[in-house]
Amino acid sequence: MAIRNEATGVDRARRVLYRNFHDIAKVVYLVEISKNDNKMFICLFPNYEKPALFISQVLSYKIGQKLLTDNMCNFENWISTFSIRYGKLWIEGYHGSGSDPRKAKSVNPNQL
Repeated sequence: MAIRNEATGVDRARRVLYRNFHDIAKVVYLVEISKNDNKMFICLFPNYEKPALFISQVLSYKIGQKLLTDNMCNFENWISTFSIRYGKLWIEGYHGSGSDPRKAKSVNPNQL
């Protein structure tokens, strides 16, 4: 989709990896995941007929690939971790605490 607002950081010369409709927080969004050489862009369009209104998140390509790999390289699984908080895109594992056991603050010796 043609995005006009340059302040969001979304590149106009990006390549689309995935585009489909998904229900996120009880609203159906057109979800577009795209990339250029060093960044990955996630855009949520609540009304695909008005592409000027959208929610976006710009990730480095390396972080985007890691998050996608953590979800078995499946866009559907990855999008299921998305939510909207305070009008912004929230990605579990990027914004919030992920399920990485290496980042636990304490270890229970009974579980070893």
